[in-house]
Amino acid sequence: MNKKNISFILAGFLLLTLQFNVKIGSVYIDIFNDILAAVLITAGAFPLGGRNVVFKKFRILSVVSIIFIILGQVINFLMVIMGGDNALKVVSGVATIFNIYLTYYFTEGLILEAKFQDKSALTRSLRLVWALYGILIFGNFIALMSGIALVSTLVQIVCVIFSIYYCSSVFTSCSQLYMEGLPTKHMDTEK
Repeated sequence: MNKKNISFILAGFLLLTLQFNVKIGSVYIDIFNDILAAVLITAGAFPLGGRNVVFKKFRILSVVSIIFIILGQVINFLMVIMGGDNALKVVSGVATIFNIYLTYYFTEGLILEAKFQDKSALTRSLRLVWALYGILIFGNFIALMSGIALVSTLVQIVCVIFSIYYCSSVFTSCSQLYMEGLPTKHMDTEK
């Protein structure tokens, strides 16, 4: 496991947080695609799966997230083709749910890893940071569903700023938890 895997996961979280929908005709297109975010998260999650039990759940959830996010995008596309309303609420709801769950399992996996390495002090504040992040992500979804553009934009800006803070906190912890070539004794050697 290396910093590249963590970077993929954190970049995926940032892309999943960004909801910048542009209206072209009657279609809303998310410029920061959630499918790309899910692929980045899954690419980073696979090497982590052998580290501990929580990371195994994170890896499974990352694969499930790809399936559901693609399904949401297909539903949105089909709704537009059939002449109905687009399914922006469905797509945003699915992305919100998976964003909250993926970040939760990733954070808990890091906390467990720190406990195994006797470095719990590194991850002491991550639960609080994650809780605030999860609340803001859910608030962003509520603001998006309200349909008030100004509120939605302001909440999105706050979410992005806090998402960057969450990612920097995680990256700082990970840089001290994971050194190149230093497997821990609890790590599964079979894949």
